[in-house]
Amino acid sequence: MGEKKEKANRIVKSIKQLEGVLKTTPNQDQRERVKKAVDKLRKTLKAMYPDVNLSELEDTIFSELMALPKSRTKNIKDYECLKDIEINNITPYKDDVEINDAASIMKYYEDKIWGVLSDQHTKLDYSNSNDRDTLYRKLDGCERALKVYCQTIEDLGKAMSSEFNSQLQMMRVRQGRLFLFEIHEFFSGAENFVSNIISNSEFGGTMILNHDEEIKSEEYENDTLFEGWKVLDSLKYMKKFLNESLSYINFPELK
Repeated sequence: MGEKKEKANRIVKSIKQLEGVLKTTPNQDQRERVKKAVDKLRKTLKAMYPDVNLSELEDTIFSELMALPKSRTKNIKDYECLKDIEINNITPYKDDVEINDAASIMKYYEDKIWGVLSDQHTKLDYSNSNDRDTLYRKLDGCERALKVYCQTIEDLGKAMSSEFNSQLQMMRVRQGRLFLFEIHEFFSGAENFVSNIISNSEFGGTMILNHDEEIKSEEYENDTLFEGWKVLDSLKYMKKFLNESLSYINFPELK
C-alpha cells in the first residue's frame, strides 16, 4: 500500500472515530472541538484528492477498511476452553473469517456454557437476577444480528444485477461488523458480570446464594459439561471461556 493511501486510510479512520464521539457526547464544548478536528481532517483529505467527490471517497475508503481481513496469528487449539470448538464456515467470504469464529464460539457457548448461569443452577439475589435477564436480551440481539447477516449472504446468491450486488456487498460488510460488535459487547458484559459475582462470593458476599451447591442436570438439558461441579467452579470456567473468546476473536476497531 502506498504512502498516500496509508495516510488517507488513517484520516478516514480518524474521521469515523470522531463522528462516533459526536453521536454520543452530550458535552457541547467537546462537540465543537471534535467538529473542528473533523473539518481539518477533511480539508487535508481534499487537498490530497482535489478532483474527487469527498463523500464518495470517504465511503469507499471506509468500506475497504471494514473489509480488510486480519491476519490469523492465533491457533484455537492453544486455548484450553476453546480447543474443542469446530469453526463452521457460514460465509464464503475470506474477509469474514472473524464472523465464522464468533458465530461458532457463540453457538458453543449457548449450547454448553450459558445454561449454568440460569436460575435453575445459579441462584442470584434480586438485583443480579435482573442484570442476568439483561444479558439474555443482549444474546438474543446477537442472534438476530447474525440472522440478518446470513439473510444478506443468501440474497447475494440471488442478485441479478451488478448494482444490486454491490449494494448487498456493502450491507454484508456493515451487518457482519455489527454482529461482531454485538457479540463483543455481550461477551464483555457477561465476563464483567460473572467476574463481579465470583469476586463477591469469594469475599463472603451474597450475590450468589448457592455457590457451594453441585450442578445437577435435568433430563431435558442437552449438555452436562458441569454435572457434579460446584456452582462457583462452573462460573469460574465460564469466565475463562469468555476471556479466551475475547482474546481469540479478531474484533473490528470501527463499527
